[in-house]
Amino acid sequence: MFKVINTLLLITLLTACSAEDSKKSNEANSTKVKETEAKVEAKKVETKNVEIKKDVAQKSVAKQEQKQEKKQENNSNKEKASLFTLTTLEGKTIHIDEIEGGLSFKEYKDKAVFLLFFGHRCPPCLGEIPVLTALTKEGHKDLEIVAIEVQGLSKDQLKVFKKRKDINYNLVTYDNAANLVNYIAKQAQWSGAIPFLIGLDKKGVVKVVHAGGLRAQDFNNVYNTLAKGE
Repeated sequence: MFKVINTLLLITLLTACSAEDSKKSNEANSTKVKETEAKVEAKKVETKNVEIKKDVAQKSVAKQEQKQEKKQENNSNKEKASLFTLTTLEGKTIHIDEIEGGLSFKEYKDKAVFLLFFGHRCPPCLGEIPVLTALTKEGHKDLEIVAIEVQGLSKDQLKVFKKRKDINYNLVTYDNAANLVNYIAKQAQWSGAIPFLIGLDKKGVVKVVHAGGLRAQDFNNVYNTLAKGE
Protein backbone atom coordinates (compact mmCIF):
# COMPACT_ATOMS: atom_id res chain seq x y z
CA MET A 1 0.00 0.00 0.00
CA PHE A 2 2.80 2.32 0.92
CA LYS A 3 4.52 1.55 -2.35
CA VAL A 4 1.32 2.26 -4.20
CA ILE A 5 0.89 5.57 -2.38
CA ASN A 6 4.52 6.54 -3.10
CA THR A 7 4.03 5.61 -6.69
CA LEU A 8 0.90 7.70 -6.90
CA LEU A 9 2.67 10.56 -5.14
CA LEU A 10 5.60 10.30 -7.57
CA ILE A 11 3.22 10.31 -10.48
CA THR A 12 1.45 13.30 -8.98
CA LEU A 13 4.70 15.18 -8.49
CA LEU A 14 5.86 14.40 -11.98
CA THR A 15 2.53 15.52 -13.31
CA ALA A 16 2.67 18.71 -11.23
CA CYS A 17 6.18 19.53 -12.47
CA SER A 18 5.10 18.97 -16.04
CA ALA A 19 2.06 21.23 -15.64
CA GLU A 20 4.14 23.99 -14.03
CA ASP A 21 6.71 23.81 -16.81
CA SER A 22 3.95 23.92 -19.38
CA LYS A 23 2.43 26.94 -17.67
CA LYS A 24 5.76 28.77 -17.68
CA SER A 25 6.32 27.82 -21.29
CA ASN A 26 2.88 29.11 -22.23
CA GLU A 27 3.46 32.36 -20.37
CA ALA A 28 6.80 32.83 -22.11
CA ASN A 29 5.22 32.17 -25.48
CA SER A 30 2.40 34.55 -24.67
CA THR A 31 4.89 37.26 -23.68
CA LYS A 32 6.82 36.78 -26.90
CA VAL A 33 3.61 36.99 -28.93
CA LYS A 34 2.61 40.18 -27.15
CA GLU A 35 6.06 41.69 -27.69
CA THR A 36 5.91 40.77 -31.37
CA GLU A 37 2.43 42.26 -31.71
CA ALA A 38 3.58 45.42 -29.94
CA LYS A 39 6.54 45.73 -32.31
CA VAL A 40 4.29 45.20 -35.33
CA GLU A 41 1.83 47.83 -34.03
CA ALA A 42 4.67 50.27 -33.34
CA LYS A 43 5.99 49.71 -36.85
CA LYS A 44 2.52 50.40 -38.28
CA VAL A 45 2.27 53.63 -36.28
CA GLU A 46 5.75 54.69 -37.37
CA THR A 47 4.94 53.94 -41.02
CA LYS A 48 1.68 55.86 -40.77
CA ASN A 49 3.45 58.88 -39.22
CA VAL A 50 6.03 58.83 -42.00
CA GLU A 51 3.26 58.73 -44.61
CA ILE A 52 1.43 61.61 -42.93
CA LYS A 53 4.58 63.72 -42.82
CA LYS A 54 5.32 62.89 -46.46
CA ASP A 55 1.78 63.81 -47.47
CA VAL A 56 1.99 67.13 -45.58
CA ALA A 57 5.34 67.92 -47.19
CA GLN A 58 4.00 67.11 -50.66
CA LYS A 59 0.94 69.31 -50.12
CA SER A 60 3.16 72.15 -48.89
CA VAL A 61 5.40 71.87 -51.94
CA ALA A 62 2.39 71.72 -54.25
CA LYS A 63 0.91 74.80 -52.59
CA GLN A 64 4.15 76.75 -52.99
CA GLU A 65 4.37 75.72 -56.64
CA GLN A 66 0.78 76.87 -57.23
CA LYS A 67 1.55 80.25 -55.63
CA GLN A 68 4.67 80.65 -57.76
CA GLU A 69 2.80 79.70 -60.94
CA LYS A 70 0.01 82.15 -60.14
CA LYS A 71 2.52 84.91 -59.43
CA GLN A 72 4.31 84.25 -62.72
CA GLU A 73 1.00 84.18 -64.55
CA ASN A 74 -0.07 87.49 -62.99
CA ASN A 75 3.27 89.08 -63.88
CA SER A 76 3.04 87.72 -67.40
CA ASN A 77 -0.50 89.05 -67.85
CA LYS A 78 0.51 92.39 -66.44
CA GLU A 79 3.45 92.68 -68.83
CA LYS A 80 1.31 91.70 -71.80
CA ALA A 81 -1.40 94.20 -70.85
CA SER A 82 0.94 97.20 -70.60
CA LEU A 83 1.75 98.89 -73.87
CA PHE A 84 3.90 101.48 -72.08
CA THR A 85 5.44 101.51 -68.63
CA LEU A 86 6.78 104.69 -67.04
CA THR A 87 8.69 105.11 -63.80
CA THR A 88 8.52 108.46 -62.02
CA LEU A 89 11.42 110.06 -60.16
CA GLU A 90 9.93 108.69 -56.92
CA GLY A 91 9.95 105.15 -58.31
CA LYS A 92 6.21 104.88 -58.92
CA THR A 93 5.25 102.71 -61.90
CA ILE A 94 2.61 103.89 -64.36
CA HIS A 95 1.11 101.34 -66.76
CA ILE A 96 -0.44 102.76 -69.92
CA ASP A 97 -2.62 100.94 -72.46
CA GLU A 98 -3.97 102.05 -75.79
CA ILE A 99 -7.76 102.34 -75.95
CA GLU A 100 -10.12 103.65 -78.58
CA GLY A 101 -9.74 107.41 -78.71
CA GLY A 102 -7.02 107.66 -76.08
CA LEU A 103 -4.91 106.02 -73.40
CA SER A 104 -5.80 104.18 -70.22
CA PHE A 105 -3.64 104.86 -67.15
CA LYS A 106 -4.10 101.82 -64.91
CA GLU A 107 -2.94 103.55 -61.76
CA TYR A 108 -5.20 106.56 -62.43
CA LYS A 109 -8.54 104.89 -62.93
CA ASP A 110 -11.46 107.36 -62.88
CA LYS A 111 -9.08 110.32 -62.95
CA ALA A 112 -8.43 113.06 -65.48
CA VAL A 113 -4.83 113.20 -66.70
CA PHE A 114 -2.62 116.04 -67.95
CA LEU A 115 0.12 114.43 -70.05
CA LEU A 116 2.76 117.12 -70.62
CA PHE A 117 5.94 117.37 -72.66
CA PHE A 118 8.22 120.12 -71.35
CA GLY A 119 11.87 121.19 -71.28
CA HIS A 120 14.11 122.63 -68.62
CA ARG A 121 15.38 125.34 -71.02
CA CYS A 122 11.93 126.30 -72.38
CA PRO A 123 10.65 129.66 -71.00
CA PRO A 124 6.92 128.91 -71.59
CA CYS A 125 7.43 125.51 -69.92
CA LEU A 126 9.07 127.13 -66.91
CA GLY A 127 6.21 129.62 -66.73
CA GLU A 128 3.65 126.80 -66.48
CA ILE A 129 5.34 125.05 -63.54
CA PRO A 130 4.00 127.38 -60.77
CA VAL A 131 0.52 127.17 -62.31
CA LEU A 132 0.55 123.36 -62.37
CA THR A 133 1.99 123.22 -58.86
CA ALA A 134 -0.78 125.50 -57.58
CA LEU A 135 -3.40 123.41 -59.40
CA THR A 136 -2.13 120.31 -57.64
CA LYS A 137 -2.15 122.07 -54.27
CA GLU A 138 -5.82 122.90 -54.76
CA GLY A 139 -6.51 119.27 -53.95
CA HIS A 140 -8.09 117.99 -57.13
CA LYS A 141 -8.08 114.30 -56.18
CA ASP A 142 -9.50 113.36 -59.57
CA LEU A 143 -6.57 114.88 -61.47
CA GLU A 144 -3.07 113.52 -62.14
CA ILE A 145 -0.26 115.38 -63.89
CA VAL A 146 2.45 113.40 -65.68
CA ALA A 147 5.17 115.63 -67.11
CA ILE A 148 7.93 114.24 -69.36
CA GLU A 149 11.12 116.31 -69.65
CA VAL A 150 12.15 116.08 -73.33
CA GLN A 151 15.31 118.22 -73.41
CA GLY A 152 17.61 115.51 -72.09
CA LEU A 153 17.98 115.87 -68.32
CA SER A 154 19.23 112.73 -66.61
CA LYS A 155 17.38 111.26 -63.65
CA ASP A 156 19.70 112.90 -61.13
CA GLN A 157 19.57 116.26 -62.93
CA LEU A 158 15.79 116.12 -63.08
CA LYS A 159 15.66 115.41 -59.34
CA VAL A 160 17.68 118.55 -58.69
CA PHE A 161 15.46 120.52 -61.08
CA LYS A 162 12.31 119.26 -59.35
CA LYS A 163 13.60 120.21 -55.93
CA ARG A 164 14.72 123.66 -57.10
CA LYS A 165 11.35 124.38 -58.71
CA ASP A 166 9.37 122.80 -55.84
CA ILE A 167 7.39 120.63 -58.26
CA ASN A 168 4.70 118.47 -56.63
CA TYR A 169 3.50 116.39 -59.58
CA ASN A 170 4.88 113.37 -61.46
CA LEU A 171 8.07 113.87 -63.47
CA VAL A 172 9.55 111.35 -65.92
CA THR A 173 12.79 111.50 -67.89
CA TYR A 174 12.74 111.25 -71.68
CA ASP A 175 14.94 108.13 -71.57
CA ASN A 176 12.27 106.41 -69.49
CA ALA A 177 9.44 107.49 -71.80
CA ALA A 178 10.94 107.57 -75.30
CA ASN A 179 8.55 104.92 -76.66
CA LEU A 180 5.50 106.80 -75.39
CA VAL A 181 6.79 110.13 -76.73
CA ASN A 182 7.39 108.61 -80.17
CA TYR A 183 3.94 107.04 -80.10
CA ILE A 184 2.30 110.38 -79.20
CA ALA A 185 4.33 112.17 -81.86
CA LYS A 186 2.96 109.80 -84.48
CA GLN A 187 -0.63 109.69 -83.26
CA ALA A 188 -1.00 113.42 -82.55
CA GLN A 189 1.37 114.57 -85.32
CA TRP A 190 3.47 116.38 -82.73
CA SER A 191 6.11 118.56 -84.38
CA GLY A 192 8.30 118.85 -81.28
CA ALA A 193 6.99 122.21 -80.07
CA ILE A 194 6.85 122.52 -76.27
CA PRO A 195 5.11 122.84 -73.93
CA PHE A 196 2.75 120.25 -75.32
CA LEU A 197 -0.38 119.14 -73.50
CA ILE A 198 -2.66 116.16 -73.98
CA GLY A 199 -5.71 116.19 -71.74
CA LEU A 200 -7.50 112.87 -71.12
CA ASP A 201 -10.84 112.58 -69.37
CA LYS A 202 -11.68 110.05 -66.64
CA LYS A 203 -12.30 107.35 -69.25
CA GLY A 204 -8.92 107.94 -70.91
CA VAL A 205 -10.36 109.64 -73.98
CA VAL A 206 -8.29 112.50 -75.41
CA LYS A 207 -10.26 115.74 -75.12
CA VAL A 208 -7.55 118.37 -75.44
CA VAL A 209 -4.39 118.60 -77.55
CA HIS A 210 -2.48 121.88 -77.28
CA ALA A 211 1.00 123.09 -78.21
CA GLY A 212 2.23 126.27 -76.53
CA GLY A 213 2.01 127.89 -73.13
CA LEU A 214 -1.21 128.10 -71.12
CA ARG A 215 -2.27 130.45 -68.32
CA ALA A 216 -3.81 129.49 -64.99
CA GLN A 217 -7.36 130.08 -66.23
CA ASP A 218 -6.68 127.97 -69.32
CA PHE A 219 -5.54 125.02 -67.21
CA ASN A 220 -8.59 125.38 -64.97
CA ASN A 221 -10.83 125.33 -68.02
CA VAL A 222 -9.10 122.22 -69.34
CA TYR A 223 -9.45 120.52 -65.95
CA ASN A 224 -13.16 121.33 -65.75
CA THR A 225 -13.68 119.97 -69.27
CA LEU A 226 -11.89 116.71 -68.43
CA ALA A 227 -13.49 116.26 -65.02
CA LYS A 228 -16.99 116.68 -66.43
CA GLY A 229 -16.24 114.50 -69.44
CA GLU A 230 -17.58 117.08 -71.87
